[in-house]
Amino acid sequence: MSTTELRNWNPDGRRIDAPPAYFLQRLYDFDAMLVLMPSREQPGAYVLGRRKQWGAGLTERAIDAVYTKADTKMAILNGCVPVCMVFKPISGNWTPDSLIAKLAARDIWAHGGANKVADMLEAQEEAEKAATRAAIRDDLYNRSGDAWRSYQARTGQSSIKFHDFLPPKTQRSAASGSGIRKKNSKSTAGLGQPRRKKTRRRATIGR
Repeated sequence: MSTTELRNWNPDGRRIDAPPAYFLQRLYDFDAMLVLMPSREQPGAYVLGRRKQWGAGLTERAIDAVYTKADTKMAILNGCVPVCMVFKPISGNWTPDSLIAKLAARDIWAHGGANKVADMLEAQEEAEKAATRAAIRDDLYNRSGDAWRSYQARTGQSSIKFHDFLPPKTQRSAASGSGIRKKNSKSTAGLGQPRRKKTRRRATIGR
């Protein structure tokens, strides 16, 4: 199928080279409502639009009053809604796979329709808000704890400094394991000292 037979290429009344036929064919196979037009603003760029299905559209005077971008006006005048920009590859190798993948990711109907996508977006926004609230709560908790410890240190209520810390429990256990006294072990304190003789005090009556 030649480019002249494809309905998804609109040169906008200008003499300009069209993208390769296989590229246009892949876009047509993906969505027959897509139309590719040369950009009026950026040389070597194209505007990808989709034919509008409802509404009579606006007059040229109304379009000039509403839109300021030349490419947007071009798409509206040709009965299309602008979707995105497509740039001519420097290598000259037109590969439609990445463009089609992006279009599929944006396809509302492929994700269950407008209501389904709206619910997904609202759920995503709520999850982002919850994550933000949790981050703020944790930050305030840490800041208040630091402020309280600083206040205690400055007022003499605590001698713990900001650089004082305890090593992990495993390290403390390994370091002090050999020095832990058992309940039944005998103390070695006082070895080598002479033992004092115990003196028995006698009871004295009347003194």
